[in-house]
Amino acid sequence: MKEIVSPLLEWFKENKRDLDWRKNKTPYTILVSEVMLQQTRVEAVRSYYKRFIEALPDFESLAKVEDTKLLKLWEGLGYYSRARNLKKCAIEIVEKYNGIFPVTYEQAIKLSGVGPYTCGAVLSLGYNLKYAAVDGNVLRVLSRYTASTFDISLEKTKQYFKQEIEKIMPNEAGTFNESLMELGATICMPKITKCEECPLKKNCKAYQQGKQLSYPLKSKPKEKRVLEYTCLFVTDGVNYILIPKEKDLLQGLPSPILIDHYITSNEAIEAVEELGFYVKNIEHLPDKKHIFTHQIWYMKGYKVYVKNLLNYQNYTREQIIEKLGISSCFKKFLDDIWN
Repeated sequence: MKEIVSPLLEWFKENKRDLDWRKNKTPYTILVSEVMLQQTRVEAVRSYYKRFIEALPDFESLAKVEDTKLLKLWEGLGYYSRARNLKKCAIEIVEKYNGIFPVTYEQAIKLSGVGPYTCGAVLSLGYNLKYAAVDGNVLRVLSRYTASTFDISLEKTKQYFKQEIEKIMPNEAGTFNESLMELGATICMPKITKCEECPLKKNCKAYQQGKQLSYPLKSKPKEKRVLEYTCLFVTDGVNYILIPKEKDLLQGLPSPILIDHYITSNEAIEAVEELGFYVKNIEHLPDKKHIFTHQIWYMKGYKVYVKNLLNYQNYTREQIIEKLGISSCFKKFLDDIWN
């Protein structure tokens, strides 16, 4: 493993991508970028990152931001629990560490939303401390390099490679971690490999075997849960009721009135009237499907016109577009609602 250090650092110096979060690095900007990049492609993150940092440039501003603004800044990135945990983390850093990300692993790992990967990334890139940041890219590169038969979906495999990396970690700890991740993102990719451009091909066991795509080994993921929902978009013709989802996936995000099974239009009218509304009319909306990481939602939708919106939280079309962060699964209905 020691033989990968120099070639990787030299390769990274010449080939690293020009990314906004690699400029003017601070523990804060590193944390934000790393959280955004979880489960999200680099290209998708670019514009979100720039907008987020301009609006919330430090831990203090993030800790104080209203949830509505935070979720609007995050809108479209998905996995909204990441944004909420990021704010919790900022509050903890402001209250416990005077707005400075802690410099010890023991303190950092206890922060909300900070796991071993994020902890290692911030400490190495922000403070140049010798901690590994083992993500999917790193696991793939090292599994191929060593022809490892370890299942990368297991926590003990991640821990094993973390220990192995830290044994060989050079003084340029942050740069080394970035170089490993960069190689996995641009050369040693999941379904395509550019082995002829790889600085590690000379000693890569998978390359020598001609079995690059046979690694890494990973157990099959669990099948996605299939759920059916009915979405009731209640309106007085001008404003629309959106209320925070109470639990489970998308908890806390503004949503239409949700029924956790399919219902008919007559049943939809009854459900809305049971909430105290006088229903004037109802329109069936085209069915929608949304795929999450672990769930698939099939959704029926109704636009329900009522006499007035009573005391329920409601918003204008402009407020929904400009200020509210709502899940893309519900946004799929909006064009049909407003046309």
